[in-house]
Amino acid sequence: MDSTLYQLAAQAERDPQTLARLHRIATAPGEPRSLARHLHWGLLLVAALLLASGLIFWIAANWQEQTRMFKLLLIEGALLASAVASLVWRRGRIAALLCATLALGGLLAFIGQTYQTGADAWQLFATWAALALLWTLLARSDVLWVVWVGIAATAIAMWFGHLDLWEMLFRGRERFMQQMIYILMWLALALVPWLVSLVPWTRHRDGMAWWSHRAALAMALAAWTTLGVIDLFTRGSSGLAYPLTGALIAVAMFVSYQGSLRDFASLCLCTLAANVWILSLVARVVFEGSKSTASLFVFALATLGCLGATVSGLLAVQRGMRVQSVRNASEGALQ
Repeated sequence: MDSTLYQLAAQAERDPQTLARLHRIATAPGEPRSLARHLHWGLLLVAALLLASGLIFWIAANWQEQTRMFKLLLIEGALLASAVASLVWRRGRIAALLCATLALGGLLAFIGQTYQTGADAWQLFATWAALALLWTLLARSDVLWVVWVGIAATAIAMWFGHLDLWEMLFRGRERFMQQMIYILMWLALALVPWLVSLVPWTRHRDGMAWWSHRAALAMALAAWTTLGVIDLFTRGSSGLAYPLTGALIAVAMFVSYQGSLRDFASLCLCTLAANVWILSLVARVVFEGSKSTASLFVFALATLGCLGATVSGLLAVQRGMRVQSVRNASEGALQ
């Protein structure tokens, strides 16, 4: 049952107007049309995903039987048809643009493999993200932003691997600048959903595209944590990536707990990254001198302590957020 009813009942105190509002809320009919609309929208997205995937798989399966020009025209035709459908079919606009985004990636991959342009893999994904950015901005859909974040994240990860991952991570201080650029690129990606929400003509209808924000934050936290842990356990490293990534994780945790970006799922992601960051330092200290059973026991105690503190803290934060949401709902219903 809706907890707002209990809040209103406690505040009613025989007030006829409040009791009338409470009666309207209790007897309000459900919204089956809303469920049908969301189901229809979800099926359109699944259909777009299947169509684009089927196109790519069909080309791969018939690679030798079809001519190069036929395959090129087929992908270009699918991309053009999806773009036109997004302009004339309002209800299926997001599904059509999702299909167009995937078809665009297939077209770039086909051109790169067929004509041997010499471009690296990260350049393909960077071009893909740049070309798909325009309609992603205009559509203002969280689904498209999640796909775009995944494409951009793949480009960043492949760019990092292109710079000789072994040499950058394990061979001294001369690669420190590339590490800082890598960290800042992930920071920029994590800030994209928030920056988009500040622009009126690109803002999501709910103000913030939360799923794309969580996806970008999760990828950034994973990259920062990995780079920080590697820097911690690497001899001859700069030693600055670990504290810098820790500071970024702490800032992300604070922002996810306070302010306009307050979100419990994002806070959970930040807490997980913080646990990995802290326990890696504990492992470095405990196992530095010896790898005995006592060291393993101390590390296990530290892990249990972090787990207990994390669960207790998250439960307390969740209760606070729930009470605040109920209070806001009560105040909105009374107005």
